[in-house]
Amino acid sequence: MLATSAVLFTAVAAVLLDGSHNSHARFPAWMRRCPSDTSSSNWTATLSFDFETRRGSCLVLYADNGQEVVEVRLVRGTARLRLGAGLALAAGSGLNDGRTHSVAVTITDRIATLTVDRATQSLPVVSPPRYLVTPTTPSDFSVYVGGLPVEFRSGQQLEQLAAPSAAFEPAFVGSVRNVAYTTRCGHDVGVVRMMSGSGVRSGVDDSCADYDPCQNSAPCLSTDEGPLCDCSFTDYVGAFCDLGLTLFILSFIRSVTQM
Repeated sequence: MLATSAVLFTAVAAVLLDGSHNSHARFPAWMRRCPSDTSSSNWTATLSFDFETRRGSCLVLYADNGQEVVEVRLVRGTARLRLGAGLALAAGSGLNDGRTHSVAVTITDRIATLTVDRATQSLPVVSPPRYLVTPTTPSDFSVYVGGLPVEFRSGQQLEQLAAPSAAFEPAFVGSVRNVAYTTRCGHDVGVVRMMSGSGVRSGVDDSCADYDPCQNSAPCLSTDEGPLCDCSFTDYVGAFCDLGLTLFILSFIRSVTQM
């Protein structure tokens, strides 16, 4: 019989992120370091979650212990996994269709695997991760979903990130649910399940699902006050991103000259 130890956190049905300047969700630390007496061949770390979004390029998940990084982001609708030492994998397409998609990242001392829905890509790990062989390396990974807190964009906290560029990637807009990660060390299994973070809305109510007024492919952000249109990635302005910039500028110039 396997000896199993588990730590469970209160789960929520979904975390809704609105993509605003400081939008992010923080999760419990991902415990990935095995005891020194555990054979590395028995070590497996897995991180998985489901998500829905209509934003094609954005940061979805970021885990960092100061020296190593596990990052999942969307690039033009395709999921990309970035690990330390320049390792990268890509899987899936059209993932910004507003439907539910599942992601699983599995890492051992020999191979890294990215699974998106039914598509799987793997890549050999050339050498064991540093935290398996260096006692001084931090063992726990801080885990963020949807973006990084604004304080990581400057100063000492930015310098401490294993991948500083992640702090400036476009924020995620949509819902994330069923976040779970495990670390298997020999016969011991540790499980940590998702808990709500800060700067997000927890629940299943999505005002954009009920009414999306945004035009010209502008993302709709669910807020406590109702739907909000994000025009920053379009050539339009206005409450519903329905006014072309050229027409808006001409109208503004006319109003100024008539004053």
